[in-house]
Amino acid sequence: MDKKLDASFERVEKALAVLIDSMSKYTPSEKAANGVVKAQRELFLGLEELEIHQRNVARIRQLEQETEALDAQTKQTISALWEMRKELVAVAPTKFTPTKEEKYPFTTQQLLDYARRISRNTLPPPGVTNGVDLSPAAPTTPDDQSAGGPNGSFANSIGGGGGSDPGTAASTPAPGVQDSFVSQAPSQSLTGATELPVHLKPAVNPLENAPFFTFPTIDRIRSGALAQYQDLVNRGIDPKIYDPEEEERRLKQEEQERKEAEERARQEMEEQERRMREERERMARERELARQQQQQEGGIDRRGSVLAPGQGGGQPGRSAPKQFTFLDEDDDDDED
Repeated sequence: MDKKLDASFERVEKALAVLIDSMSKYTPSEKAANGVVKAQRELFLGLEELEIHQRNVARIRQLEQETEALDAQTKQTISALWEMRKELVAVAPTKFTPTKEEKYPFTTQQLLDYARRISRNTLPPPGVTNGVDLSPAAPTTPDDQSAGGPNGSFANSIGGGGGSDPGTAASTPAPGVQDSFVSQAPSQSLTGATELPVHLKPAVNPLENAPFFTFPTIDRIRSGALAQYQDLVNRGIDPKIYDPEEEERRLKQEEQERKEAEERARQEMEEQERRMREERERMARERELARQQQQQEGGIDRRGSVLAPGQGGGQPGRSAPKQFTFLDEDDDDDED
């Protein structure tokens, strides 16, 4: 770089010396002046390259300093990690005895929160169950059935004397028990008569035997708020600043502006067509007037040519034969 700049300065000095010599001899040379300008331009280019070179050198030195600082920081971090590793290895491990409270890796509150979040996806909708209790019923035994049936309740209500014969007690039922049997029989028959057959239940309840899904289906997920957010992100719109009402107003405004532009274009086109139509009508009228004027001028000339022979010598001339008068009218028709 130094050699290049020295050569540029030397060329400038030589060009100046040649120019000064020519001017001292009162014979200035244009070639010498151009040489000075050219040498000066080369010198400026060299100075610009020198500036770029110095800037690059400064940047390289700055990068070297940053590299050295980062190397030192990396070495310090590695040394600290090594020291920490040695300290961790030197620490004696602690053995914890398992207790009853630490049997599960979660707390009761966490379990309740989880159950509350998934509760709406773990039971079928009310329309599917039709209000039926889905809890499993306890199995019944023959003893329970005999104790809970009509005979059992009747025996318990009557045979309280101990040692009495069950058959004798059953032969004389109490009045209250007899009334209850009489009232239950019509209700059971009425329920059986009003209950729909199995093949008609789907017609009344569309959700009868409907499939139940523990989690939302993919269609419902795609139609939810998260899917709408993802659609906005895919279109390059920030959901935090997205305003549906503002977007709707913007679309309405764009639609109104488009309609106004179309209306203006239509009006301009109609105005242009009207002007062109008026221009064509005006040109047609001008041509018609010019044609009529030419016809009138041609008729006057022909009349003058017909009357000219009869006016010579101051005596009235003879009129032309009748057959020649029709020729002028034929000529007029041909010109038309």
